[in-house]
Amino acid sequence: MRKRIVNLLILSLVLFCTGCAFDVGLTPPAASENYMLAVSTDTPVHPTSANIPTVSVSRPQTNAFLNSTGIAIIQPDQKALYYAKGQWATVLPEMMQEAVVRSLNSTQRVRAFYNTQPGISSDYRLVWSIEDFYAKYSAEKSPPTIAVTLTCWLIDVDNLSQPAMSSVFTGQQAASAKGLEPIVASFNSTVETLLSDMNMWVANTIQTQERQKALYSSRNGAASQ
Repeated sequence: MRKRIVNLLILSLVLFCTGCAFDVGLTPPAASENYMLAVSTDTPVHPTSANIPTVSVSRPQTNAFLNSTGIAIIQPDQKALYYAKGQWATVLPEMMQEAVVRSLNSTQRVRAFYNTQPGISSDYRLVWSIEDFYAKYSAEKSPPTIAVTLTCWLIDVDNLSQPAMSSVFTGQQAASAKGLEPIVASFNSTVETLLSDMNMWVANTIQTQERQKALYSSRNGAASQ
């Protein structure tokens, strides 16, 4: 009798887990589909001018839950989970680092590269973090709202005594439907908009810095004559 009860409990547990939609651990479940961010670049990846500022892009910091291949969800009860039917093809911070490098290079106003590339020094360093990268549900039967927040610090390598310049980029967009395909498409659209804003901020901030340094240099040169 005891063995029968145990078998029934095991069967009930199996049936319950079969219907589970999410994995609640830090390791996302084995997924049937892998997705990559498809951030478009309308201009050539490689800048045409050789005399442009260089930017090393660090791997973004994030919390342990987003440091994963899981596509993260926040449910109406504020539980943070992963989708069970799909995941990012690479760990989110590395996928976003690649997207930022490509996006910055597409502007042709800076030359961006990974900060881990040996033997290459940069004029500026982009240090950043991913604060939000979630599909947030307000109701179980409604499509989620994609929420992405990036916090950025731009460091002038020639002037490390100067405080880092910083900015926060936040975007939200409702997915057109509940399926993973439209949800990933909404992630793409939200990230593309944020990276466009980041591109402008990085390029304009560097341009202002370079003008100030040129002005300071010319004034010092005139004073020494």
